[in-house]
Amino acid sequence: MSLLDFSESTLGWLKLPWDAVVVHYGEVGLKGGNRRWFVRTLRRNLQCALASYEATVQDHFDRLLFVPPPDRLGEVLTAAAQVFGVAYAMPIRFLPREVEALSDAAVQTYCAIATGGESFAVRVRRADKTFPLTSRDLERLIGQRVVDSTGAPVNLNSPDILLAFRLYDDRVYLIGPKVAGVGGLPLGVTGKVLALLSGGIDSPVAAWLAMRRGCWTDFLHFHAFLSADEVYESKIVKLVEALVKPQGVKARLFLVPYHPFQLTLLTTKVPPSLELVLFRRFMVKVAERLANEHGYQGLVTGDNLGQVASQTLANLTALDDAIKLPILRPLLCYDKQEIVALAQRIGTYDLSIQPYKDCCSIIARHPETRAQRSAVQAAEVSLPMERIVEEALSELTVWVIGAPTVGGR
Repeated sequence: MSLLDFSESTLGWLKLPWDAVVVHYGEVGLKGGNRRWFVRTLRRNLQCALASYEATVQDHFDRLLFVPPPDRLGEVLTAAAQVFGVAYAMPIRFLPREVEALSDAAVQTYCAIATGGESFAVRVRRADKTFPLTSRDLERLIGQRVVDSTGAPVNLNSPDILLAFRLYDDRVYLIGPKVAGVGGLPLGVTGKVLALLSGGIDSPVAAWLAMRRGCWTDFLHFHAFLSADEVYESKIVKLVEALVKPQGVKARLFLVPYHPFQLTLLTTKVPPSLELVLFRRFMVKVAERLANEHGYQGLVTGDNLGQVASQTLANLTALDDAIKLPILRPLLCYDKQEIVALAQRIGTYDLSIQPYKDCCSIIARHPETRAQRSAVQAAEVSLPMERIVEEALSELTVWVIGAPTVGGR
């Protein structure tokens, strides 16, 4: 979400004076004995994502809170909402635990937002139940004050303006509009994975979904250039940036050349219909070698069942058979429109549709759709697969994306 995505009414709210931003989490709060670790991780991740705003994130048990620069509130809300694990973020104003102060704030807020006769409602939630008045008592008293001061109509079911308060043991929050977060789990709580990034629409979305489930994700790309340097100005680097920068983290991008496999095909007789399956087996073998060396616990691909010829159940099984490491496929049962919609939402779609020389597009045009395991294994015997993997890895290039400079992590 950008500032342009905020509604006119929300933009009006953002112009009010606010003291802080509060972040709430959903699934993270259900983690039982591991909850504190999940929250600490989310707090650390928010701190990283908001580093440029110099905002210190505080943990208040059931919420996280920080003070943004007053002139950048909309940007900060947007940035916080994109951090994995955040259910929603909203601006707040600190008020004393006094009915008069709450009533004054309600009147001031309504007058600042209303343009002419809008209806309103008051909602009060008490985290501190020792306060002498109930939530309903407070709502009636505050609401009556707004009516007396402004003549505004009350609509308890569908108000134009909602005046919301949360009462804690030390103070009360006047709450601004919620900005929905991406949800999921904090990055890093479920392990490390290596995502195969092709440059198409699907693989960045698959990586994003893995990250949203808490996987610390690095990336592997097979390129068709003579030098990895030619990749640097391409959309591949921009796609990785689009995925990691909202989280305030760095990620490794492993670049492996395609030509060792291609040159071997020219001197080896394998059925053309199996070339794509064999190439994909080569890719996951390279990925497994990198995973074993760097401690990744699984691979992530953009495979989608039945979307293209290489992604039939038989061909996916032939791919799983090539390695021992688990291959995670977050998009397996999505349809294409769902994937496109998600790519547009997370900001990778426009990059993905840019022209690019994808290795898979220059393999056989009519691949086998139901590759038999025995046929694949027999064809692979004629390829010096281990030598090809070694040769490809000998030309490995590693960049760090999301850091000020390009280099080793």
